[in-house]
Amino acid sequence: MKNLDLWVNGLRPKTLPASIAPVLVGVAAGYRLLKSGAAGCATPANEIEGCVAAPSALSAPAASMPWGKFALLALLCIVVALFIQIAANFANDYSDGIRGTDEGRGDEEVKTAKPQRLTVSGRVKPGQVLAAAGVNAFIACVAGLALTIITGHWWLIALGIVCLLAGWFYVGGKHPYGYAGFGEVGVFIFFGLVAVLGTQYVLTGRVNAEGVLGAVLCGLFSCAILMVNNLRDVDEDKISGKMTLGVRLGQKNAQTVLFVTYLVPLVVTVVGAFVPLVMLFHHFSVGGVVLAVLAILFALVCIKAATGLVKSVNAGNFVKALPMCSMTVLLFSIVFIVVEIALTL
Repeated sequence: MKNLDLWVNGLRPKTLPASIAPVLVGVAAGYRLLKSGAAGCATPANEIEGCVAAPSALSAPAASMPWGKFALLALLCIVVALFIQIAANFANDYSDGIRGTDEGRGDEEVKTAKPQRLTVSGRVKPGQVLAAAGVNAFIACVAGLALTIITGHWWLIALGIVCLLAGWFYVGGKHPYGYAGFGEVGVFIFFGLVAVLGTQYVLTGRVNAEGVLGAVLCGLFSCAILMVNNLRDVDEDKISGKMTLGVRLGQKNAQTVLFVTYLVPLVVTVVGAFVPLVMLFHHFSVGGVVLAVLAILFALVCIKAATGLVKSVNAGNFVKALPMCSMTVLLFSIVFIVVEIALTL
């Protein structure tokens, strides 16, 4: 395909971990929630949980679930989240392109130091970009409908519609909220609260405090990713009238917000990575040792990524900072998974 590289860039792959990581966190939180009721219960080999868990103040009790169904629902959640984001990325490319916001982004990244955009490149017709957004949204809808049918939670359809509308009106429509400085609020809600807690609820029928914590941390990391993007484009956005939070706050204040939204969840991640190690003092096991080592190793990688991000941001190299920020949220999800599994031992 002649424009394959351009289409791949149009996916904005460096930002995709922000859609996958929250689902992984929700899956891990859901897994532990189902396992939490296993004490004193006879658990069939083909099920995660063999009895009904204790009631929660947040929702109804969680019942048992076969491994196959758990895996299928988790996979469908990933598909929904991933393809909604891809659809939103194409929709943003289309809307920014026809508005003229992406002027100067038609050349390759090696020339502009910023990712090339499909619409303004002139190599792809705007209608084709919009169609790509529609195809990916359709895939997300099919997966979402499957989730709805399997779980019987018909309100998921309404939630899916809200998510699609949020993706479109971020920079689409007459009054896009991304142009008014509310983009970070949107990603916190949809890439944090909705993605994590929605996944946990689909898998268990309830949410808990650990799910809420994971959702908040994912939301903060996602805000940091968007802020890196906004700082990279702050000069162009100011000229085009795109009043992102970065433009409204100014370079210095926006960098402070970036560091807060990135470093706060990072500190929690590093501290949480030592949970499996602490557990070894209460219950020593080979599995516990493996999990403790894994959690600490991934936490160290998080610290290394954070060091690189801080240096890149201070140097004004936001193109280099973006993948580090995205990698951190994915590493966080891995640490969260390891800790949740350790807590079930």
